[in-house]
Amino acid sequence: MIRKEFFKGIRYPYITNATPNKRHDGLNIARGAYAIDPTILKTEINEKNNAVFKLASLSKMNGFDSTDAHSALFDANLTVKILGLIKKRQPNTWDTFLKTANKLDTETIFKKESIITLNEYFYGKSRLYLCAPLHPKHCIHPVYQWGQAIDLRSNVEPLINMSINELKNEMKKTPKFLRTIRSNKAPIILDAMYGMKVEPYNALDPELIKKRAKLVRENEKFSQNILTALREIAEEKEQSKSQEDIYAEESIYKKFTSNKDTALFPAWHAAPWKEKLKLLDKFEDERLRGFGKKIIYQEAPDVLPKEMYKKIKSQIARRILSENKEKFMTIKEAFFEIDNLRNKFSDENDEEKMKFLDELNSYVMSIQAKYENA
Repeated sequence: MIRKEFFKGIRYPYITNATPNKRHDGLNIARGAYAIDPTILKTEINEKNNAVFKLASLSKMNGFDSTDAHSALFDANLTVKILGLIKKRQPNTWDTFLKTANKLDTETIFKKESIITLNEYFYGKSRLYLCAPLHPKHCIHPVYQWGQAIDLRSNVEPLINMSINELKNEMKKTPKFLRTIRSNKAPIILDAMYGMKVEPYNALDPELIKKRAKLVRENEKFSQNILTALREIAEEKEQSKSQEDIYAEESIYKKFTSNKDTALFPAWHAAPWKEKLKLLDKFEDERLRGFGKKIIYQEAPDVLPKEMYKKIKSQIARRILSENKEKFMTIKEAFFEIDNLRNKFSDENDEEKMKFLDELNSYVMSIQAKYENA
């Protein structure tokens, strides 16, 4: 959400974890700590017999008052308390968890290590996978830019001799022989000893594990073939996608802004409103020009030429007045949600929230009136 809002605001989207800034994920840390030692946190168990990692649930189970959970500041404080417990009870891994707080640091780790333990969360379970990263020169997905590693439960020797097409077919099978290290999403990467202790790796001969890792690490051609297969799969997937248009703000990961455009961001924000409109022509990326016009429409509409103003207003109207089920909140959906909440709070005799809903309803009506004749 932060990245999309920065993108729409003509600001660098990745500033929170671009060097030298770092950002981690408390949920990843909690899941990783639990995978190492399930006694680290008390958890509720759901109907599928899986541990529940929702913040309110973790807080309640570990003795923290979660009555006001879901407000931003309160949730932040609860997160600090949960992470504090993990740091206190599992001090040997805490610093290791934090080492993957930006993409560059993460890539340095898996390019250097011949065997790692990767924590992943699938189907409600936090699991540890013993992996061998691909050859350090060819270990990053050519399209998605994520690290790639071989799961060491796999028999590596037959894989090394496969053609690219054979590798593509093998990638469709389960269990997966290839693991993805989401370098920009604060993955949990641990010492090999943690993976060695869990099934199915603890049943394998440690010398066999080392042999497999050595084969992966030293076979440059094999790693190149893996990346070629991954590129072809990504291209095939892209071609098979629906050609239906997506909104500009949803396209942040489909096409990155150029360095030239990014360099213009500070000047655009520093300029007066009239100058901002002129500067939009300097952007190569049409999405940025569109975002800029909408910002001016909201903040300084008098700056816009009359026809441009009407066009932007009409575009917004088509979206918010849509009668279809959309990916965003429409006027119709807003009224529906307000009515549902009215029923709930009326039954609870909550006058304060009923008053707030009346005010919210009036506000939505004012937006509807503004745009229905656009």
